[in-house]
Amino acid sequence: MRAITCLLLVTAAILAATAAFAQTPMGTAFTFQGELRKGGLPYNGSVDLVLRMYDDLAAGNQIGGDVAIAGATVTNGLFVVTPDFGPGAFNGNARWLQVNVLTPGDAGYTTLDPRQALTPAPYALYAGSAPTSGGGSSQWANEALGIEYSAGGVGIGTAATNVARLRIVSGASAVGNPLWITAGNPNYAAIAFGNTGANGYGLYDPSSARHYLSGSLGIGTTTPTFPLDVTGIGTSIRASATGFGNGFGQAAVTAVGTTGGVGAFRGVASGVFATSIDGRGVSGYSTNSVGVSGDCSTAGTYGFLGTPNEGVYGYSPTALHTAGNFTNTAVGGVALRANGIAQVTTLQILGADLAESFPLSDEQAEPGTVLAIADDASGTLHVCHEAYSARVAGVVSGAKGLNAGVILKGQDFGSDGHAAVALSGRVWVKCDAGHAPIHVGDLLTSADRVGYAMRASDGKRRGGATLGKAMTALESGTGYVLVLVSLQ
Repeated sequence: MRAITCLLLVTAAILAATAAFAQTPMGTAFTFQGELRKGGLPYNGSVDLVLRMYDDLAAGNQIGGDVAIAGATVTNGLFVVTPDFGPGAFNGNARWLQVNVLTPGDAGYTTLDPRQALTPAPYALYAGSAPTSGGGSSQWANEALGIEYSAGGVGIGTAATNVARLRIVSGASAVGNPLWITAGNPNYAAIAFGNTGANGYGLYDPSSARHYLSGSLGIGTTTPTFPLDVTGIGTSIRASATGFGNGFGQAAVTAVGTTGGVGAFRGVASGVFATSIDGRGVSGYSTNSVGVSGDCSTAGTYGFLGTPNEGVYGYSPTALHTAGNFTNTAVGGVALRANGIAQVTTLQILGADLAESFPLSDEQAEPGTVLAIADDASGTLHVCHEAYSARVAGVVSGAKGLNAGVILKGQDFGSDGHAAVALSGRVWVKCDAGHAPIHVGDLLTSADRVGYAMRASDGKRRGGATLGKAMTALESGTGYVLVLVSLQ
């Protein structure tokens, strides 16, 4: 007769609970001790064992494969072996061990009956209540996609609190971030949050003085291309501030542009840059002050867009810098337009003559050409082609780079077939000195050379045909003479 008694069984369950803190993984083997009697007496010698594990006492399914142990030593009936049924053998459900024994001289293995229940050690019972084992009375509940805890709050580094479901506290001496969340899928965010309460906060930080993001933040867009990229309908960003102190402390938004970069990438950044496809690039409104203002500390100038009394206001305390500067480099481009009355204390014009736009009845005329009133009563001008013409009207302005100071325009000014005609002031005129040399102070009239002027030598004919007075001389041939235009 043979008998085996299970004296002590220590499974790997309790050891697995602390395996994460060990330097070397402990594996899945466990210790099994038993007592073997043969002929009613404790057996001494060696035995061969075949161990099988089942999920039921009598029938059930075998868990893992056979574990064969050859030459196990038995002393006074006691033996100790360490079978290993591999990972996953113990999942918290009950297990039974079937023992097959072969002693020297036996014809075959003897299966001991009944199977031995694998009972846990006391601390293994505690480990069985952990959320990963699915047993016990843990506050965590297993679900198809993970575990759930709905009993209250969770505290990490601090006690649980009823004002936060999860609260993490890291002391000043702690190294690293209290919480670090990363994601590798570009279609999802590393962290997503929301507040379904009416006017509830999605994100709130009552204590931090600084916040830092590395990369681009998109508000209203999932593809930000700037450090802060805001897309919205209507007002995308609203900023408000209460005036306190001086300078930047008074601003709801402060924008600073800094010169930076290296080599070809070096540039001067604007404080504010705004573009609009079909509206205003910058719009400012104030109920009792300035809509938009700009200051230049170097020049000491500043400009206001929309004061209580002006649409645009510019100021400069020095003659070295202008209070306002408008430039249009395009040919014929308008640098400043005033639709209404323009008032000035002193008007300083850098041009030379007073001109008016007139339609031409025939050909185009280059600057410096003498013009006359057309005789067809059409109110147009044409290139003068007779001497001492009583219909002489003026000279096309702009010759030799001396542009008109004032141009009186009609509705059709600037269209084809029009010319700015100098009526008064200094203008370069094409002259012919073939009949008589031209000296400074000579009166000039129209010449028989088409579009030219000449000295008005005939006092009887020059009345009503005088174009102006020469300010430079021309001794012979043709050329340009600076003329002070004064029709008479």
